[in-house]
Amino acid sequence: MTATAHALVAAAIATSVKDPAIGISLSFLSHPLLDMIPHWDAGWGWRSKSKQRLFLEASFDLGLGIVMALVFWYLVTPHVPFWYLVACVFAAEALDIAEIPYWFWKWDFPPFSWVYKFQHEIQGKAKLPWGIVTQVAAFGVIFLMLQLFKT
Repeated sequence: MTATAHALVAAAIATSVKDPAIGISLSFLSHPLLDMIPHWDAGWGWRSKSKQRLFLEASFDLGLGIVMALVFWYLVTPHVPFWYLVACVFAAEALDIAEIPYWFWKWDFPPFSWVYKFQHEIQGKAKLPWGIVTQVAAFGVIFLMLQLFKT
């Protein structure tokens, strides 16, 4: 999934689950579960991209996700503590963040190589436009489920 999708799911979790221990844990666990769904991601083909292009694309994706998560949080439930929202978004992005040394500095040793291998193995891939449609649909389903089981 894109970092934007991960951040939005984390914001939905933060605004639906009152207990931070559960919400942060769910946000972390949401990452590999979402990555199993066939989707498109700007990070694919990272080996053939320049480091500058990869950095810009990844930064834009992450920045967009953070901004959208903040807007979602502000519009839906601004009474949720800001630190909790940030912790959920960070937890949801943690696996991708842990891949940065592997991608940029070729740190092909544990734990970075383990994270890369795990992430690579679980990726569900879909081409555009369907790879974006699946992300929007996944967010919609998760948001609705969280509303039904809101704690």
